[in-house]
Amino acid sequence: MKERERAEKERLEFQLRKDQPEFVKNFHFEFDEDLDGDPAVRVWVIVGDGEAESEDLPEHWKATRSWISTALSETQIERWLHMSFRAESEVDPVTLQVL
Repeated sequence: MKERERAEKERLEFQLRKDQPEFVKNFHFEFDEDLDGDPAVRVWVIVGDGEAESEDLPEHWKATRSWISTALSETQIERWLHMSFRAESEVDPVTLQVL
């Protein structure tokens, strides 16, 4: 991994953890490229099992997109955002990878 990319990841994780919404139990992200080859960040947002089926999920989706977009802007990281929600029961609690 390039030093610049490592530094960007550290800045982004710090910013995300600093302003993490209450309904977000955890998250995992990776830097990658999108289908056009442009720099992207893929973020898996982990919420409680009940939250994943809540009527509030659309509002939380908007709040989450804003939270991550703001973190990218504040850390001056220019990447396309791709995000998805996962319920806690869908991920390994240690690796945060989808089961």
